[in-house]
Amino acid sequence: MRKTLKILLLILIFGVFTGAQTWLNDLKEAERIAKKENKLILIYVYSEHCPYCHQVEEFVFGDERVEKFLKRNFIVVSADVKDELSRRFGVFGTPSFLVYDPLSGRVVGRLFGSLDAESFLKALESVCNKTNVRRC
Repeated sequence: MRKTLKILLLILIFGVFTGAQTWLNDLKEAERIAKKENKLILIYVYSEHCPYCHQVEEFVFGDERVEKFLKRNFIVVSADVKDELSRRFGVFGTPSFLVYDPLSGRVVGRLFGSLDAESFLKALESVCNKTNVRRC
């Protein structure tokens, strides 16, 4: 747990100094911001004991292209797999990524597992371009 908290804290601290977006843990707040900014919501579901989550956090979320793409098109919400949010959306494992449309109030895309940065970006672009919220 401490390692995950340290990683998330580093991401938040790094974001403050580089202008990266801040991750939220409250879907209602994310919906408010996403509607205002005409963005989708990416819900990242992780587990503190998930080695693949740590890989994604370091090599995917740490990739500059991914960071820019997310900042431009998404509000990001992180949730532990044990949280109510993961149960609400039927998440069965980690890492899981849900693309949530705040206008319709539904999940419009799901990704599961550890992907490389390029595959992650292509998958998000594909889902993003199929929504009415915005074209990525």
